[in-house]
Amino acid sequence: MRVLVLAAAYPSPSEPERAVYLESLNLALAPPGGSGGRAGGIELAVVAPRVSRADPAREVRRGIPVRRFAYPSGGRRLKEMARPGPWVLAAYAASALVAALDEARARGAECILAHWVLPMGPVAAAAAGALGLPFVLAAHGSDLGRYARASRLLGLAARLSLARAKAVIAVSEALRRAAVEDHGVPASRVRVVPMGIDDALFGPGGPGREEARRLLGVSPEARLLHVAGDAIPEKGNGELLEARALLARRGLECDVAVAGGGRPEPLASEPRRVRLLGRVPQRELALWCHAADLFVLPSHAEGSPVTVMEALASGLPVVATRVGGIPELVEDGATGWLVPPRDPEALAGAIERALQAGALEGARARLAASPRDFSAARRAREVRAVLEEACRGA
Repeated sequence: MRVLVLAAAYPSPSEPERAVYLESLNLALAPPGGSGGRAGGIELAVVAPRVSRADPAREVRRGIPVRRFAYPSGGRRLKEMARPGPWVLAAYAASALVAALDEARARGAECILAHWVLPMGPVAAAAAGALGLPFVLAAHGSDLGRYARASRLLGLAARLSLARAKAVIAVSEALRRAAVEDHGVPASRVRVVPMGIDDALFGPGGPGREEARRLLGVSPEARLLHVAGDAIPEKGNGELLEARALLARRGLECDVAVAGGGRPEPLASEPRRVRLLGRVPQRELALWCHAADLFVLPSHAEGSPVTVMEALASGLPVVATRVGGIPELVEDGATGWLVPPRDPEALAGAIERALQAGALEGARARLAASPRDFSAARRAREVRAVLEEACRGA
């Protein structure tokens, strides 16, 4: 089976940690073992945007061919632009479509797998229609939860793309309901398949807390809250700072380590207590999961965040907002604590309860006693089944 993968984000030389879960999925679908990403009866090639001019237009990355299409990015992704103009969106779509058609024809693609309903859904629908191919569309969260609601035109583009797809993958049950109830996708065509993690890095076999802190240069006595993901307002950075200030007034000082790119404000306003790590390699991110007391994710909206899976797989309890697919991952009061979004008081209260004597130990014990399989290998088997079904029905 020859599959062309369209992705709105993918690792590159300038951003090797960007959407690394997609690379993990692709490597599990087609492990390196031959030219063109071919192994085990499946062949993959990837088309993704070229954001930085430093990145090559073409490369073979870990055995998988990657083609990057140019657009007037100004060094920013679409999601990082306050309001991309129509000409930017048109240039993006046209460039992506040309690259997709070219790669699909050159590699004899039998199926297209597109990640993110917006912006990649319309591109996949157009390419699949022109070539007479089936395509599978994966919804990740922000595409349906945010961008499809931004305007009537984008909502229509999302709805038409979903209608054309042979099958739809939703990364959470909440997103599956949105596809069915808000966008009219027949329930029989939607499969819930979250993304997966590198379980060789994020798992119980890592270093102990003391050793991880020593390697990272973190004080053994510090109460450390670890946050991962893009440092953008939608991740709840403002509420996190307010919650930390509330805790400090109650005599509970906490240090915060934030891993991820994006805009550092307002996090940069607390240099003594907030450590901005930027984008860090997966091995270092795994160390932070083993070193922290709590993983905190106060997002306003989510799909099914891989960062939460990485934390739980590492035995790290989670405090997060009750949005998107997070309640499907975190058992409230058992493996973590869930709070409403945009509520610093509730967030501070949950962190305070978690740090009480016995609470963390109990949550860690439950995570160790009932580990869950979040591996990319498991997700690849599920995605492959969807692709095979789509190709058979074409």
